[in-house]
Amino acid sequence: MENINCPACKSEQIEKIEFCKNCKFPFKGTEKERAIHIGKFINKKGVIFDSSDSIERSQQILFGIAGINLFFIIFGYFTIGSTFLDIIINLIITAIIAFFGYKIKENPIRYTLIPLILLLSIYTFNFIFNPILFRTGIMAKLAIIGALCYSIYLIKSAEKFKTKFNVKE
Repeated sequence: MENINCPACKSEQIEKIEFCKNCKFPFKGTEKERAIHIGKFINKKGVIFDSSDSIERSQQILFGIAGINLFFIIFGYFTIGSTFLDIIINLIITAIIAFFGYKIKENPIRYTLIPLILLLSIYTFNFIFNPILFRTGIMAKLAIIGALCYSIYLIKSAEKFKTKFNVKE
């Protein structure tokens, strides 16, 4: 018996089967059913590309946060005379965020989740101890949190798709 490759997921199948064991492609379906299945499969496969774009955006967000923090560290030092402890703490936070931005492609979930938790902790700390500072730039903070959460969602969706359909990058 000769094997064939599924036109949708490209996995090898036994020639005499009705549906692909991997993606349920209807080998014996009508032309319309096969075309619809391939279209849906390609649409679902788009989550991989969305995930990749999202990782890039998350990296840019983390670098942007690090850059803005660095600007405010320098600005705070020269204008309001920040204490040495404030400068050191902010430099450490900035370095951590920049490091995770740099490493994000190695382990996207981990290196997106840790800065997200760090930022949420800082925002919570600000909310408790300095509500005015918390409200400053609230829309930007919400956008950053939302973008990082959505990035994690897309990464997990892409991983699920790759596992389900044995997709190799």
